[in-house]
Amino acid sequence: MSVLLDVDHLSVRFRTRYGDVEAVNDLSFTLHAGETLGIVGESGSGKSQTAMAIMGLLADNARTRGRIVFDGQDLLTLPERKRRKIRGARIGMVFQDPMTSLNPYLRIGLQMAEVLETHRDLQRDAALAESQRMLEAVQLADAKQKLRAYPHELSGGQRQRVMVAMTLLTQPALLLADEPTTALDVTVQANLLALLADLRRDMGVAIVLITHDLGVVAQVCDRTLVLYGGQSMELGPTASVIGQPIHPYTQGLLAARPRWEGDRTAPLAALPGHPPDLADLPQGCPFAARCPEAQAHCVQRRSLLRNVGDRVVACHLRGQD
Repeated sequence: MSVLLDVDHLSVRFRTRYGDVEAVNDLSFTLHAGETLGIVGESGSGKSQTAMAIMGLLADNARTRGRIVFDGQDLLTLPERKRRKIRGARIGMVFQDPMTSLNPYLRIGLQMAEVLETHRDLQRDAALAESQRMLEAVQLADAKQKLRAYPHELSGGQRQRVMVAMTLLTQPALLLADEPTTALDVTVQANLLALLADLRRDMGVAIVLITHDLGVVAQVCDRTLVLYGGQSMELGPTASVIGQPIHPYTQGLLAARPRWEGDRTAPLAALPGHPPDLADLPQGCPFAARCPEAQAHCVQRRSLLRNVGDRVVACHLRGQD
């Protein structure tokens, strides 16, 4: 498969009155056409800011370094006018809360039709017909009726399907999904994940799935990227990352998951301490202060990414320095 997205040494820094905040720090990864990559980590690890950098939707006080090459073009060097043509047309995004993305005063059909009128120059009747077809494609029941509904008249799962359908109207090559299953019940979550898998299979869409739920990643992702303090800790095939984690942080995340087998009364493991202050990152490994295996050199210098089996890992204690 060809490389569709190449994030190369990306850094995202926010300038504030209290100092600079390094939200993403020297991050690199690739995504192939038709592949699903999961990005996991605690809150504040840089997951969402990575997606916003790809979309070109960072706040005005953000400064970026590195490259984001999509389909042969470096998005960070494109004029905003050209980037707008890619955003929404070639790259789509599904946000965590569809109610913050949908206009509460407009019917669903009108909002979807506007996407097609803007990006594909369709007339209103043709745009509405295509919108209905896409709602049916994402398996939303009574699609024609839903076009006349307002966002508040739909359930959370239905609104999320509308957002997926709206994103797919322009037939994007890349779909960014930022915590799309948050606040959905288990059944609706399973249906949405099945939908994403179907879209990849049937439409060839590449997906970046951002989540804190390792179970979700295990279900739908080909590869998994683990972030901590804005930096890559571990990257590799999902089955390997979930089944045999290498980095101590990945091991800690997996140990903290609820268990459905064995003794359910046993206390959950917890990572001690707190994530690092992004305005004052340590000079060494960002996880060193919480790592049960940390040694002096872990605190003193940052570990470079290295190949360990089928993984790329940032850890002094894994592989060879």
